[in-house]
Amino acid sequence: MENTATNPANESNTEDFDFKKHFVNASLGALYYLIVYIPFILPFKIWGKAATRISLLWENKSLIYSEQEKSYPLHLFLFYYIINFIFDAIIFLAWPVGLVLATYFYIEAFEFMPFFEGYVVSLFSFYISVLFIRAGKEALTYILNNLVVWLFDVFKNIGLFIKNMWLLNIVIKKK
Repeated sequence: MENTATNPANESNTEDFDFKKHFVNASLGALYYLIVYIPFILPFKIWGKAATRISLLWENKSLIYSEQEKSYPLHLFLFYYIINFIFDAIIFLAWPVGLVLATYFYIEAFEFMPFFEGYVVSLFSFYISVLFIRAGKEALTYILNNLVVWLFDVFKNIGLFIKNMWLLNIVIKKK
């Protein structure tokens, strides 16, 4: 059986559908996740985790440049700054700044814009924006952790291939 923790894109094996057993639970689960969890609970959890991480960074003063840490201190600092701070700061500030901006622009264009289309939709877009910012953070983390490392491995292997071809050329010339 495959480990779903490392490969979440695989669908788990399920039993056959039994109307009496599965219909009510499936209906309640679908309604809960589509109407309650994803639009309301999930953005708040993401926002709360970002606020917690920023608070811990501030308490521990862990976002500092230190040459004692690793062999690439500036790279490590920039990685932590971009991934752990910038994205979390944008997520944390999205709601307060969004509330101020939506209110300001609604008051500015009060005569021209209906309440629902102008104010509520813009507030909801700022509210949901934390999901997309978090998805961007995860995509960038994936790219930096997997694809860039893979690219460096490719360059290293090409270099080893060229070196071995050169050594093979010397061996062939000596014969």
